[in-house]
Amino acid sequence: MKNSEVPMMALRRAVQLCNGLDALGDALSVSTENLQRMLSGEEEVPQEVFLQTVGLLLEATTNRAPRRSTPDSNEGGRRGPRH
Repeated sequence: MKNSEVPMMALRRAVQLCNGLDALGDALSVSTENLQRMLSGEEEVPQEVFLQTVGLLLEATTNRAPRRSTPDSNEGGRRGPRH
C-alpha cells in the first residue's frame, strides 16, 4: 500500500460515516469539489485535512464502541472458579 492511499482510505470511510461528501465537506471546511478531487487522486490530501479526518474517524469509533464495565464490588466480581 502506498502512503498516498492511506489518506484517501480515511476520506472514503469518513464519507460513509458522515453520510455523504457534502456533510464531510462541512465537517472539514473543504468544498465538495476539492474532496472529489482528493478521493479521485487528482489532488493530494493536505496533512491538515487528513488529521481532521482521522479525528472524525476516532470520534465516531469512540462514540460507537460499547463501554466496558468494570465489575462492581457489590456484584461479586468474578463469576465462576479460577483455574
